[in-house]
Amino acid sequence: MRALGRLLTSLGSAGSKEAAKAALPGAALNLAAGTVLGGPVAGAAYAAGDFLLNYPLIRAAKKYFPGTPATMTYKSKSGEQIVKQITQPSSVETVANVAGSLASMPIVDYLTQGSLVQQAQTIEPANISQEQQIYQQAVQRQQVNRLEQQALAPGTQFQMQGIEQTFQYPGVTLPTDVLKQLQAQG
Repeated sequence: MRALGRLLTSLGSAGSKEAAKAALPGAALNLAAGTVLGGPVAGAAYAAGDFLLNYPLIRAAKKYFPGTPATMTYKSKSGEQIVKQITQPSSVETVANVAGSLASMPIVDYLTQGSLVQQAQTIEPANISQEQQIYQQAVQRQQVNRLEQQALAPGTQFQMQGIEQTFQYPGVTLPTDVLKQLQAQG
């Protein structure tokens, strides 16, 4: 119970709020990229993954490598000059922020087993030759059906195995023993 109380107290601290503000732009970019790539669910998952990874990285970087104080001066709409004290993020914090954003997408993909974004399918070229296409189809048929090599008529899918022996062509001279056997059969 004490740990939960400490966690809630630390989340409300100024350093925590600064780390959360610094992590939000990367989360927004991952939300947009995830939504474009895989829809709103993927976008929300990538944004949450980015924030959950970046927040502790940025918080640690801010703690151990605080940024440099700077003064920002600008004019308001009324013409009044406003001076504001800001803290420029350290280079370690910037690297942690960018690295966390880049690393969050693959981590989310690993945790969800790649189910958020559809994988690109390989596209066959449109200018494939007919002979090559017939060959590929024959090889696929042989693999799927566990067939031996097939005899196909050239340029077709017509299977020639065993068929040419069944044709009887009129006017073709057959050997005498074959003719006698055919006449005996009737």
